[in-house]
Amino acid sequence: MLKQIKCNLFNQSTIDFHAGLNVILGDDEAKNSIGKSSALLVIDFAMGGGSLLDDDAGAIKVLGHHSYQITFEFGGTPLYVTRSTEQPDVVDVCDSNHVKQDEISLEVYREQLKSLYDLSELESSFRSIVGPFARIWNKGEADPDHPLAGSPKEKLSTGVARLVDLFHRTGDVSVERAILQALQDKKNIMNKSMTAEIIPRITTTKYKSNKQLIKTNAQAISDIKDNFAGAITAYEALFDEKLRAIQQNKNEMINKKNLISARREKLQRDISGVSPRLTANIALVAEFFPEANLERLKQVEQFHEKIGKLVSKELKSELELLVINESEITAAITDLDQQIKLTLKAKGTPTDLFAKVFELKEVTDKAKEENKFFEQKASIESSEAASKTRLDAIYDKIFLEIEGVINQKLEKFNTLVYGPERNPSQLRIKKSNSYSFTSPMDTGTGKSYAGLVGFDLSMLSLTRLPFVIHDSMIYKNIEIAATEHIIRILASFQNKQIFLAFDEAKKFKSTTQKTLKAKMVLQLHRDKLLYTEDWRAKEKRT
Repeated sequence: MLKQIKCNLFNQSTIDFHAGLNVILGDDEAKNSIGKSSALLVIDFAMGGGSLLDDDAGAIKVLGHHSYQITFEFGGTPLYVTRSTEQPDVVDVCDSNHVKQDEISLEVYREQLKSLYDLSELESSFRSIVGPFARIWNKGEADPDHPLAGSPKEKLSTGVARLVDLFHRTGDVSVERAILQALQDKKNIMNKSMTAEIIPRITTTKYKSNKQLIKTNAQAISDIKDNFAGAITAYEALFDEKLRAIQQNKNEMINKKNLISARREKLQRDISGVSPRLTANIALVAEFFPEANLERLKQVEQFHEKIGKLVSKELKSELELLVINESEITAAITDLDQQIKLTLKAKGTPTDLFAKVFELKEVTDKAKEENKFFEQKASIESSEAASKTRLDAIYDKIFLEIEGVINQKLEKFNTLVYGPERNPSQLRIKKSNSYSFTSPMDTGTGKSYAGLVGFDLSMLSLTRLPFVIHDSMIYKNIEIAATEHIIRILASFQNKQIFLAFDEAKKFKSTTQKTLKAKMVLQLHRDKLLYTEDWRAKEKRT
């Protein structure tokens, strides 16, 4: 826990803290700008926060950059560190006299605090865990309708995830959540691949048409096989090893020619001044065509990037080479065609029949390829829907359990503060990206802020949340009688820390005043500010 903060610019150079309630007490006139909120920001700064650096109060502007010597104690072992406003991303690790021994980054420091506060099992970062419960003026986490918010613009889903994590239930959803994320990533890649025309995009109508075509062509090939009466059937000729090798070689040559033709057409457009079409994302190709020559694709991409820098002469030279290459491949394809004809003639198989079978096979293979991606996309979408259903069921169970224990605590808190006749605040988690926190039939401002306090104390009791920080503006919205009951509840905490800024103690009963005095770690008033410099009068003159 936090034991001490020292600063040579403090009027009271050392502030010592203890377990339970720690009160920073303002004066009875509720004077502002005496340092109550600033002191809370310093505490938050000691906990790895950064709101102090926003300098809304003007401390850095007036005082200049300065340092805070911070002492923690965990399990009887002290931790001494120093953090400055000038280099807030570096934390000095010190000895007991706060002499620097080493330095660590702010991120390492936060991870260290997370471990020392026994929060390592949680998925959230240390600041994500504790930040929302540092409810300090102008910091942004004091909305009584959204007690889980880490900032005013944070998505509700982030707050719900934080709540699930604080109750150690992230593990219950992590496996299914990872499955869903993987499916969504794969679907996203597939959609991008279709948009980039790396893989075919077909409709349900086309898919059904392809299925019928596959069936019809399969029957046609079967008929040819069954009805051909030559020395060797067309089907057998089709799969003769020599013919297969020649035909495969021919297919590869055709593919090569198509690539060269496309490249030639591309160069012709570039020479004509037409802007090149951007190459599709190579990662998408790798996802669906792992055997593809990615290095070659990268070379093509680099060619596109440099196209504007090449002179016309170089482009024309490359074009001439491509035309020659294309012509040579065309001749090679013609030669392979002749070899096929001669082989078929030797076997007594008509070449037109062989060509017909190959034509049917190529059309069928194209339809099968299109349908394969359609079925893969449909399978991913079906698996995604099933995963969402399973995840929602897991979340529903968790939400009911978390709601139950928190609302039970809120009801007890409400009874102690207001009595059983008034409705308690209630948390309702509708789904993983939505929740509400209200007081049914009792929507007054005071009740809302009291509910916010009750929520924080419930979290302090039910989870490993190590501390909460409350500014005085929360309690100024709550009725005096209710506040007196709340102070008594705050004072009952023994093991965890509550940092409370409070003023106008004279308005409360003597027992409440005694409690505040007993738990006080710092008292501020118009003649005893937090810092040695008073810039309020200067501000008035400007």
